[in-house]
Amino acid sequence: MLRKGLVGAALAVLALGSAAMADNVVSAPVATPTDNSAGINSNIPVELARVAVNPVIYGDDQATSAPAAPAAAAAPAPSDVPDTAIMWGIYQLGGGKIMKDLELSITGYVELGYFYDLTSPKDTQTDRSAPRDGIYFPGAYKNDIMLNQVDLAIQRTVDTSKFDIGFMVEGIYGRDAVYTHSNGILDNGNKHGNTSPDDDLDLEQAYLTFAIPLGSGLTITAGKFDTLLGEEVINPTGNALYTHSYLFSYAVPLTQTGVTFTYTFPENLKLIAGFTRGWNQSTSDNNVAIDFLGELAWTSADSKWNATLNFSEGPQSTGDNSDYWTVLEPIVSWKISDQLTATGDVVYGDASSIAQWYGVAGYLSYVTCKYAAVNFRAEFYHDGRGFTTGVGGTDINFIEGTLGVAITPLPDTKVLDSLTIRPEVRLDTANHAAFDNSHFTELTMAIDTYIKF
Repeated sequence: MLRKGLVGAALAVLALGSAAMADNVVSAPVATPTDNSAGINSNIPVELARVAVNPVIYGDDQATSAPAAPAAAAAPAPSDVPDTAIMWGIYQLGGGKIMKDLELSITGYVELGYFYDLTSPKDTQTDRSAPRDGIYFPGAYKNDIMLNQVDLAIQRTVDTSKFDIGFMVEGIYGRDAVYTHSNGILDNGNKHGNTSPDDDLDLEQAYLTFAIPLGSGLTITAGKFDTLLGEEVINPTGNALYTHSYLFSYAVPLTQTGVTFTYTFPENLKLIAGFTRGWNQSTSDNNVAIDFLGELAWTSADSKWNATLNFSEGPQSTGDNSDYWTVLEPIVSWKISDQLTATGDVVYGDASSIAQWYGVAGYLSYVTCKYAAVNFRAEFYHDGRGFTTGVGGTDINFIEGTLGVAITPLPDTKVLDSLTIRPEVRLDTANHAAFDNSHFTELTMAIDTYIKF
């Protein structure tokens, strides 16, 4: 009964979100894409733009007619109070000045989800490290309410106009941490292809940043960070949909450990280049080689166009330093109007003499009102020899389409304005029986909710 009720609720919310076209547009409830520049802020999305915001709602302690108290320390003005619950709490406890003086921020989020497979409802899989249906995050966890991620991050950003030092430390706990794990950090016997625990702990990012006032500003990042590659990111608040694309799950790494150099040129042009220990490698390395990682990004003067070219080159196979993997990825985003945005992501990968993989994913996001946005993804992915997905050891093609709605029920309420509910319907098909080892197609429904704190 619980499954049927949740599935029915997901369908109802989808219908309501799609029908809510008549309200005035104030802001996009879909999460703003993150900046993947060498991990800096890569899992802390840009705040949603709010054109008209009602008075701050925190409780009775923020009474608008409160008399002045000259002898007492003044409370922070509403405009100075941070949006997130953690920072707001720190300010209320008197720690706001210290945080502001040190230019520190503490942020986090929590995500819960439910994933239902209408094609093969029964889940008999025990190996959580490789989902049998090919859909990572939530992957093998079918028909189950799950804690996807609890995230906590502390960060100090740098001022590029002077010599400055910053840092980022971010950890997550939940079902998704099984898939984000990198070699050498929090290893345990359940990893690397064996049966993994339901929930796990992962140190997602830990790096230092150095700002050098050279020209328009040079930034050096050293440590473990989220990869530059990919339109989608680990942080669910930076994605439009709950489930991920094949490009995100198989075609590119999730995290890397190394050193990158970032320089911003005039005309909104940014270049990132550096070296890492390889895909999903950290304090341990599956070989002794390093790889090259680069990105060239451009934004138009009116911010309607964004174009990025990502590049990765180097040995990635375990114990193999001679077979170089090459990945080339252009991403283009066009803000057609205040309501409609289109994005295209293309990936080509070549593992020397081993295999090739490539794919394209298109995204559309339409803001119906300040409470909802309709999001759609269509994708084709070719996996030569089943190299990246591990399906069958033969060439396989995947096609998927996902339709979802991102609903923000409290967009004008401070602290709670990030609360988002995302139901979706997804159809996957392949030219081999790739889904649960017996099906050529798979129909799934999912719903998640997240809130930043």
